[in-house]
This record gives sequence, structure tokens and C-alpha cells, in this order.
Amino acid sequence: MVGTGRCRDIASEESKSDIPPRSLTPPPNIDPKTWAEIQRKWIDIKAKELEIQKENVKAFIELLKEGVNSLKDYYLKKIPRTTLPTYILISIVIVGAIILTLLGRISGETFAFLMGTIVGYIISLLSKH
Repeated sequence: MVGTGRCRDIASEESKSDIPPRSLTPPPNIDPKTWAEIQRKWIDIKAKELEIQKENVKAFIELLKEGVNSLKDYYLKKIPRTTLPTYILISIVIVGAIILTLLGRISGETFAFLMGTIVGYIISLLSKH
């Protein structure tokens, strides 16, 4: 276990930068006005860090919005114009077949054949995309 001491030193050095001052009272060798100025500057630095983080989050959100919009545009252009009317027509045929089956105008076997044909057509459409 030769390297474990160095890892602890690095970890403690990294965590020291995030530790705020422990005491708001000035040390005995520093003037209270100087200490107050140091504390004020420290607060200003932390406020600027928060502002920078907010700006980073806003920039990331904007980038994400642009990415989603470009993907939406890509997929809307990729889908042919005949796809939506085709889905509407298939839906009308399915609803009509259900109604006719419930009224007893077509048999269940005909309905099953029609649904199998439609499912096969949908699978062939999905395989193209």
C-alpha cells in the first residue's frame, strides 16, 4: 500500500478549495476591516461562480432545445407526406370493420383476416423506417 498516502493528500487538496472559511471572526493577526474585505471578496467570488453556473445551465438548455428541434425537423422531413393519410385510412378501415363486426354484418373470420392483413402492412411500413 505505497500509493494510498498520496491519494489522500490529493483528495484533501481538492476538497480544501471548496471549503468556506470556518470562522467569521478575524484571526488575531488581521485587522477586522481587512478581514471584512476578505470575506466580502470571498462572497463576491462565490456569487460570480453561481452566476457562471447559471449561465452554463442556460447554455446547455439552449443547446438541448436546438438539438431536439433539429431532430424533430429531420424526422418530419424524413416521413413522406403520404404516411399520415395512410394511417388515417387504416384507422377508418379498422373502426369500420369493428363496427360492422359488432353489428353482425361481417363474420369474425373476415374481421380476423382483415386485421391480419393490416398488421402485416403496418409491419412492412415499420421495417422501411
